[in-house]
Formats: sequence, C-alpha cells, structure tokens
Amino acid sequence: MTPDLLRETLREVLYGPDLKFGMGTGLFSEQEAGLLRAAHALTFVQARTPAGPGRPCASQVVIHLRQHLEHTAALLRDPYALRPDEPEAWDHAPGTEREWRGELVRLAQAGQALYEALFMPLDTQGQRTAYAALLHAAYHTGALRFHVANLQAAQG
Repeated sequence: MTPDLLRETLREVLYGPDLKFGMGTGLFSEQEAGLLRAAHALTFVQARTPAGPGRPCASQVVIHLRQHLEHTAALLRDPYALRPDEPEAWDHAPGTEREWRGELVRLAQAGQALYEALFMPLDTQGQRTAYAALLHAAYHTGALRFHVANLQAAQG
C-alpha cells in the first residue's frame, strides 16, 4: 500500500469513507460509521455494558484500539519501541464518566499520532505493520458498531 492509501484508509477507519466521489460506502464502512463516531455514540453506562456474558465492554474495545494505534505509531517511529506500562485493555474499564471522556480524547490522539507516522518513509515491514494495524482497527470498529446498535435497539 502506498503511504497515501494508508493515510486514506486510516481516515476511513477513524471517520468513515470520504464521500467526495459520490459513493456511500468505503472499504471498511459506510457513511459516518468510523471508529470515533461509534465510540462517541456511547454513553458512559453503555461503554461499561458488556456485549454479552464473558465478553468485553465497549470501553475495553476502545482502550484496546487506542493502545494498539499508539503502539503502532511508536513502532513506525522506532521498531524497538515498547508498549507503555499501563493495564491491559481487557482487564480495565474507566470507572468514571470523566475517565471515559479522557479515553475518547486519547483515542483521537492515537489516531492522529498514527496518521502523522504514516508521513514518514516506511520500508516494507513498516508498511505491513501499518496495514495490519488498520485492518485490526477496522475489525474492532465493526464489532464496536454492532455492539452500539445492539445497545440502542435494547433501549429503544
């Protein structure tokens, strides 16, 4: 994938497809169906509600994606970058609405950090790393959107 295509794909995963070409869908999503919109659609209570018995809550998915995007951006800058010393996403959920809002801000910042890293010259391994991160984020975004839709259907 070219750097331009990687950046365009990241924009789609984060915000939904660019509709300037008149198409209603993109590679991974439909209009207004990006990760940031899906995450921001969740209330604090919804974010802490598991998708089902033994399944993670939406906030854990968001934290996982934030951590993954941050780490990928760090790896693209330095192939030996270590993950930050913080709790695993699957073992932690924000305890307050303020913490949840903070995670949403950090998610957007992680997306921006990866976007900026995609302007660096990337070797083949860097391109693979970036592409894998985008596919991973697209996959979890789809799961998050499904979870949001289920929560909204149950409430309405």
